[in-house]
Amino acid sequence: MEYKNSYFQLVIGERNVAMNYYPPVDGGESLNLDEIVDYLDSHGIKDYDIKKINETILTATKPIKITISNETAFPVDEIMKVRVTPDKMYAIARFYPPSEGKNRADADEFLRDLSVMKITHGICEDAIKKHIEKPEYCKNIIVAMGTKPVQGTRASIEYKFQTDRKAKPRLNEDGTVDFHHLDNISHVAKGDVLAILTKEDPGKSGIDIYGAEIKPAKVERLTLKHGNNIEMTEDGLRLISLVDGHVTLEGDRVFVSNNFDVPADVDNSTGDIDYNGSVTVRGNVRTGFSISAKGNVEIFGVVEGANIYADGDIILHRGIQAMGKGRLECKGNLISKFIESAEVCVEGYIETDTILHSNVSAKGDVFVRGKNGNIIGGKVRSTSLIEATRIGSTMGTTTEVEVGTDPSVSARMHEIKSLLTEKTDERKKLEQLVALLRKKQDAGMLEPDKAPLIQSTTKNMILLDSEMKKLTEEYDKLSELVAGNKNAKIQARSDIYAGTKIVIAGDFILVHDDLAHVRFKKEKGEIKPTPF
Repeated sequence: MEYKNSYFQLVIGERNVAMNYYPPVDGGESLNLDEIVDYLDSHGIKDYDIKKINETILTATKPIKITISNETAFPVDEIMKVRVTPDKMYAIARFYPPSEGKNRADADEFLRDLSVMKITHGICEDAIKKHIEKPEYCKNIIVAMGTKPVQGTRASIEYKFQTDRKAKPRLNEDGTVDFHHLDNISHVAKGDVLAILTKEDPGKSGIDIYGAEIKPAKVERLTLKHGNNIEMTEDGLRLISLVDGHVTLEGDRVFVSNNFDVPADVDNSTGDIDYNGSVTVRGNVRTGFSISAKGNVEIFGVVEGANIYADGDIILHRGIQAMGKGRLECKGNLISKFIESAEVCVEGYIETDTILHSNVSAKGDVFVRGKNGNIIGGKVRSTSLIEATRIGSTMGTTTEVEVGTDPSVSARMHEIKSLLTEKTDERKKLEQLVALLRKKQDAGMLEPDKAPLIQSTTKNMILLDSEMKKLTEEYDKLSELVAGNKNAKIQARSDIYAGTKIVIAGDFILVHDDLAHVRFKKEKGEIKPTPF
């Protein structure tokens, strides 16, 4: 017969077992030694010459017959070995020829074999018949194929108002920042449609080769959720505002509310404020008091040593002078005229005119600009960008500015490095062991009970190679995350003074001389200043 892929056939003699070996032709697939070994073991062939078989596979360019064992064995008919993929969607067969002079199987025999294995769905009879007519041995052939499920689509909600809170104030031509026209509140009128729900499509089930149902992946079901002053249409697909006011999205729930307005100071006359919406304070927030809001907090006066928390934005038309006793924290953005002697933690960006002697942290950008634009003293951190007119002071006040990456990424990379070192050392030891055993085997000095150790150790080396490959791929992906943060930088529009500490992605430098119009970025592992 004509063939392309490499295969083998046993020749059972009265006193020995030989093997007809057919090397690949025209780019066909080569045989794997393990496949021949498994076949011989499963058919009770003993004391075969594995070294001779391996040399034949590696060197033979034409069909050749070799004696592989000096003990005889029972003849074998044509067989089919079937491997089922882990998802039970494919049965992949490899056919092996009968020993010389024995019988081939017919299609009905192979179909019965599949039935015994309880493979009933998607049987590829044409592929089996094609093999019967024109056999192809030692080649993967799909003999059964499941029906894949049709995946559905998740539900979706379209919000008919601005959900992005990243509106930034405008920088005026004279260098001042316009804190008055932020346009970051979504106003609504009675009768406005707030949200529209599109329901999910559940998809369609499939069937694996064993006839079992494969349900499509569950798709997310969504429902419209809302607070007071909102009605839902009877079909559950729309939300309608019942009042004039402003709308916010908190998590997955829509709120429409009138603002809680404090006409004067937050002090003894009001007590602490905890409000499920937005808060506006027309006066000051006195030392010792607190405001907690599910929406935005807007304060027209000065915040003293007070604590302000918001799920939305914090807007301070004047600023905070905390005297080391106050804290600002929000999940949105912070816009303030100045920040002095305060603790600040923000998940969005920060826009302010001055930061003095404060501990400030933001996941977004930090902009310190306007007429002053100073960062003096304390520590200011951002994951991406810190930009100020001036950083540090001529008096050498200790000032630290930091941008960079998530510390958990660096920790995992360090862990992978240690694992790779351990596994590399382990593999070298296994490699040395295999080399020693083979040397003894070639010299005829290897104890019979040690022979299987060569194969088991080689398999362990293969497993180690696979593990190391996965770890290396993970490390490379994490490296891309670190390397991909190329925009992490610190910028001084005017001056950065000596004594300032610059930290980028875990590395730091101290500024020894005053610099002007400079940008600091990490390039090729080094923090470098460039003109800005």
